[in-house]
Amino acid sequence: MSNKCPKCTSIFTEKTKFCKICGCNLQEELLEKPTCPKCNTVFSSDIKFCIQDGTKLVHPDKLVPKCVICNKSYNNGAKFCPNDGGQIKLDDEILRLSNTNKIKIEEPISRNEELNTTLNNPQVNYNLPKKYNKAPLGKRALAYFLDSLIISALFLPSLYLLYDSYLGIINNYYVGYNDYFRGKVLLGFLLILVPIRYSLIKDGIAEGQSYGKSAVDLMVINVNTNKPCTKLNSAGRNILLIIIWCIPYIGALTEVILIFANPDGRKLSDFGAGTQVIAKGDFKK
Repeated sequence: MSNKCPKCTSIFTEKTKFCKICGCNLQEELLEKPTCPKCNTVFSSDIKFCIQDGTKLVHPDKLVPKCVICNKSYNNGAKFCPNDGGQIKLDDEILRLSNTNKIKIEEPISRNEELNTTLNNPQVNYNLPKKYNKAPLGKRALAYFLDSLIISALFLPSLYLLYDSYLGIINNYYVGYNDYFRGKVLLGFLLILVPIRYSLIKDGIAEGQSYGKSAVDLMVINVNTNKPCTKLNSAGRNILLIIIWCIPYIGALTEVILIFANPDGRKLSDFGAGTQVIAKGDFKK
């Protein structure tokens, strides 16, 4: 047992119960052969907590089961005292320390196991934002050009019908064929909706890919959910783009500048719709 008081470091003799200088209870502060109730490791008298599991150390006598009535010690595994029938068990303090230790040690393990299970579950959606590199500008320009060709091609049937109807009015082709003329004009206006619809929802087709973007391996994602752009996202994105482009002089110029200046290549319409154009190979679910 140490011969120095843990509080005032004054010297004391063996079997001294209280320090003569500061009144420290030496029997509580300096246990003889302090033992861990969890792993039964014995430490020196100046150590108070087990370095293996953090449990408070106790005197080895407290680790011996005793009768709760007569306080007689038993080491033969008996559960009840043969003299008075009292239950034989460890001190309540030792049981409490042991249970507290289990909570401290097992709870983090349980949480780690739960976290590992969650991370290994591919169906869990973490909604964690992911950072993607800017899509190649050359591919973006090519995708825009291809989509513009598709939209223009979709306009041709409507333009043909309406232009032919216009010529018929001028040259009186449809005199006496009013129903046929009206039907042709109506069909021409209805066909206009086809390219307009494609121009709005194109980025939500085929997992965030318009036909132009699909040809050059680009896609549009929702940066908030890390999922491919939906048709609704695409409509919002392209409506915002049209509105911004309608601003004289600075609208279209601002969008083009942001594509080059932003590290992720997002335009104002992308920020408004929460979208980003990325290379398809970079997408991580």
